Amino acid sequence: MPSQSKVRARLIRGVGEQHIVRVERRPTFADRLDGFVIAVGDEWALMAQTSDGGFFNGYVAFRLSDVKRISFDESFETAFARTQPEWPPVVPFEVDLGSTSGVLRGMGRDGALVGIQKDHERSAIWIGQLDQLRKRKVYLLEVNPDASWDSAALGYTLKAITTVETGTKYLTGLAAIAGTGPGA
Repeated sequence: MPSQSKVRARLIRGVGEQHIVRVERRPTFADRLDGFVIAVGDEWALMAQTSDGGFFNGYVAFRLSDVKRISFDESFETAFARTQPEWPPVVPFEVDLGSTSGVLRGMGRDGALVGIQKDHERSAIWIGQLDQLRKRKVYLLEVNPDASWDSAALGYTLKAITTVETGTKYLTGLAAIAGTGPGA
């Protein structure tokens, strides 16, 4: 398995080359992440995520320590992504990639829905608005798959979070139906 410094160097190379990068991760329930790496920090990296065909699909941050393998796209998808209105991908918000709290604060700004995953524990995503960030936990006002809001915030241990996403097609559609939520 590559060292964290080799992972960082390869991801930084991905920023410069502007090719879709495929990131395979170690956690048991981790999916492969595909997209354009747009920023690399000490602990986390940020990617403009792509879906099949090279279509842009929001942003995902992932822990560098979870990376198992990095490869570069050799298909048509990078070329297609370059024809899309979102090209070139940029960081649309300030985000501190040096800590989980920094990632959550940046990606959850202004009441944006965030999805968090704990890929070491199970294949699931918890979606909501940031309610509170504490030293060891984040509290989300969650929105359910039927677009209803939970009445109370639920807490998640920061060190268990492996990915944070925002702006995906799923989250955008969910937000459109759920509305601003109880925290707005």
